[in-house]
Amino acid sequence: MRVLIVAPDQGGLNTIPEVRLIQTWHHTSTLNGTVTAEDVYQAARETRFDIIHFATHGGPDGVALSGGSLLTAEDIAQVARLKETPELFFNACSTGKLAAYAVRHGVRTAICAEVDILDNQAWKLPLAFYSTRRNGHAGDPIGAYIMADSGDGDYSLHASPDWIRDLERRAATASVIPHAAGVLTRREALVWSAGMTGAMMLLILLILRLAGVL
Repeated sequence: MRVLIVAPDQGGLNTIPEVRLIQTWHHTSTLNGTVTAEDVYQAARETRFDIIHFATHGGPDGVALSGGSLLTAEDIAQVARLKETPELFFNACSTGKLAAYAVRHGVRTAICAEVDILDNQAWKLPLAFYSTRRNGHAGDPIGAYIMADSGDGDYSLHASPDWIRDLERRAATASVIPHAAGVLTRREALVWSAGMTGAMMLLILLILRLAGVL
């Protein structure tokens, strides 16, 4: 996966372990040191990323950049739309409002911290999540999140209602082979079966997660 890491230098915050973990497993571009809103816009304009990962201070009003500036919810959604980035990861305190805004404005999924998180604990969920994305869940953010999350309520995953409805439609469509398809070869049948199973499992996991069962 391609990951844009936004990790400006912040007092009292050590993001080096977190950044290095992501760099080990995925193709990354990293914005660190002094980072401005223009830097984030430019990076997202030049390359299409699968995920934009924010490793910084945060809150309901935005994520912290350099010089005391904030990247607001509106900025973040606009940055994601530049090349249709489907996923966001807010590893920053109390960013649930930002994640909710993002999935209402074009982002497919957004992981966020719902509470204040300790600096020395903040690397744990990214470690598990990005490791899982590399090992069998490259296209499955929900499954990777469920496997990575400890269940303590510190983090949550927000998903676009439009994307959920699309999953439901695909799962329903996959349950019936079209008459026009004719006779399927063994390979075609296996591919169809795998696609149907994957869509159904993803939908089930999402429903269970949103219902608080997992």
